[in-house]
Amino acid sequence: MNYSRREFVKQGASGLIVGLTLRNSALQVFAVQESMTRGALPSPRSVPPEELDSWVAISAEGKVTVYTGRVDLGTGVQTSFAQVVADELDVPFEAITMVMGDTALTTDGGKTTASSNSNRGQQPLVRAAAEARRVLLAQAATRLNVPSDRLIVQDGIVSVQGEPSKKISYAEIIGNKRFNTRLKASNPADNRGTALEGTAPLKKGNFKSVGKSIPRVDVPGKVAGTWPYVHNVRIPGMVHGRVIFPSAPGATLMSVDEDSVRRVPGLIQVVRKGNFLGVVAEREEQAIQAARQLRVTWSGGISLPQDKYDWLRHAKRIRTDDTSRGDVVAGIGRAVKIVKATYKTPLQNHGMIGPSCAVADVRGGTATFWSGSQWIQGNRRDLAGMLGLPLDKVRGVWVEASGSYGRLACDDAAPQAALLSQAVGRPVRVQWMRQDEQAWAPMSPPSVIDIQAGLDADGKVAAFVFEGWSPSHSLAESGNSLAWRLVGGNPGYTRLSGGPGGYSYEFENDRTITHYVEELLRAVYMRGPGSYQTCFAIETFMDELATEANADPIEFRLRHLKDPNAIAVIQAVAKKTGWQPRPSFTRSAANRSGIATGRGACYATSGRKGAVIANVEVNMGTGKVRVTKAVIAVTCGRIINPEGMRHQLQGGLIQGMSRSLMEEIKYDQSRVTDSDWRSYPILRFPEIPEIETILIDQPNTDPDGVGETASIPTAAAIGNAIFDATGVRLREIPFTPERVKSGLRR
Repeated sequence: MNYSRREFVKQGASGLIVGLTLRNSALQVFAVQESMTRGALPSPRSVPPEELDSWVAISAEGKVTVYTGRVDLGTGVQTSFAQVVADELDVPFEAITMVMGDTALTTDGGKTTASSNSNRGQQPLVRAAAEARRVLLAQAATRLNVPSDRLIVQDGIVSVQGEPSKKISYAEIIGNKRFNTRLKASNPADNRGTALEGTAPLKKGNFKSVGKSIPRVDVPGKVAGTWPYVHNVRIPGMVHGRVIFPSAPGATLMSVDEDSVRRVPGLIQVVRKGNFLGVVAEREEQAIQAARQLRVTWSGGISLPQDKYDWLRHAKRIRTDDTSRGDVVAGIGRAVKIVKATYKTPLQNHGMIGPSCAVADVRGGTATFWSGSQWIQGNRRDLAGMLGLPLDKVRGVWVEASGSYGRLACDDAAPQAALLSQAVGRPVRVQWMRQDEQAWAPMSPPSVIDIQAGLDADGKVAAFVFEGWSPSHSLAESGNSLAWRLVGGNPGYTRLSGGPGGYSYEFENDRTITHYVEELLRAVYMRGPGSYQTCFAIETFMDELATEANADPIEFRLRHLKDPNAIAVIQAVAKKTGWQPRPSFTRSAANRSGIATGRGACYATSGRKGAVIANVEVNMGTGKVRVTKAVIAVTCGRIINPEGMRHQLQGGLIQGMSRSLMEEIKYDQSRVTDSDWRSYPILRFPEIPEIETILIDQPNTDPDGVGETASIPTAAAIGNAIFDATGVRLREIPFTPERVKSGLRR
């Protein structure tokens, strides 16, 4: 039975009871976060990354506080980080409290991106915990007057082996005192955060917390509606701001009629700086009224192309990368069949369910901002540069936002709030409206990819040529927030990333050409930047080659792979789904009425390896596609929290399905025209299929993230299943009913 919430209530339900039990650790995390949202911030402290005390502290009560600049974007790392630290220190999981993303309390954790929390974010915490344990055992050996190799630790209590009465707790050894221990710290140039080196050996086994599905500490509060998000931040004296966006990207602010808002109750100030324009009022609804009522004149703006894919091919190129292996010309020359295809992926919105929000307090030559940023240190540097303040006068405090996955590496609300606060001398809260979020958030950029391959007489790829065009996904990653662009003088950020290209297949002769072109609209990476687009093209094309070779799609992939992890995940999903080898659908067998069913496979690599098989139903009358089941297998290194990992795989698949079936930015000649969830639909609960996950544990390998791995292969798996069901090969995302019906008519 499918009920909307409204229909459910109308059925006459007399009551709904929800019972919750908050673990102690969850209560601790909530208490820390709650104090942040009320402006009651802990005093700043010195946090040189080479100092052990910057990472871990133990109280007189034996509680362990762990500090990290990394943040939790709904991936559950507040829990998994605590698990690895608890095991490395030999303390109960409940003893750990995580402090995350406060630039006055934590070291620079780098960007919380690229599913890197499980390796790069975790590395310094595990190393710091091991060093802390080493120091504690050395001090315990002195206090107990025994060699350290006779000591054992359980739940933070150090005792002498064979003499259990001789014991001392961590709290007694160092409670509320400093470790005064230095490590070797390095900060790689890729902005992924500090790495630590030390002398203490790391644990290889005998884990008590690692490997267990410990419930996430944040879920009870989120279910109960008490978890504090950045939208809940309230600062004494806080007022509200709204930004008036330009008529089109690149437009110039010509005039502002402040008389048009003179009578708006509670209006404090109209703020203009360059092309940046905003209003500040005592209450939020007053700021909304003023923003809507303010009469403004804009001039000019960009002109958007009618055909974005043709534009990509001819756009100004920033850089071209060209790599090759073997002799492509010779390979094509001995091929018995040549196959060519073009694949297109559109502009897409990050689609955060709750609009952007931030609070900033810029007074007396200092600035503090509360943000859901993925990269709180990067945003801190941005705000300092934009406001003209020394870096040490700016503090960033992370409070979880309603969504992210790339969107908040370039937090737009925080710099807007900071500019307004600087102008009025009071703390300012800025929350975007839904239409602002849909039209002005940075986008995942479009791409167009051409692939050509030759098949030899044995049905193997003799040569493979890949050429793609796309703007970089990180031109607007940092130093390029919308507010700073409008003010002028922003330095921009020229790192290029997310270009199409990259695969694990072993072709004897291949060539990959990647063209980075100028941005169409403000771009920033989304889950699987570049990899999602590349995987769609490569894996759809591999299916097309299998069809031309009259081969089973999975068998065809395996004949071109040597990586044992790649082979393992493909074989795992095939076994789980009961895959029966056969060639793909042929058009002569097309069912032109009713519901057609099909299966599709896809292999993807993003750090670890992953493979997906999707089952679909296609309504041959309406063209609507429904995914009925998806199975994913991944290699993921050592598994910290199995259930948490399954959640990430499920979430990644769901997000990838939404992008593949329905998400595409619409625009006219000058601006994005999407304004809500009707004009830009996303996948809804009734449309989510059955999902099965297969975790291939690798206990002797460092852990890695899987959220991107799960989202990357969905498009190709679904598209290949649609072909298997209907004989229609879709080479452009999303797979809308209109595109399916158009294919059926051909």
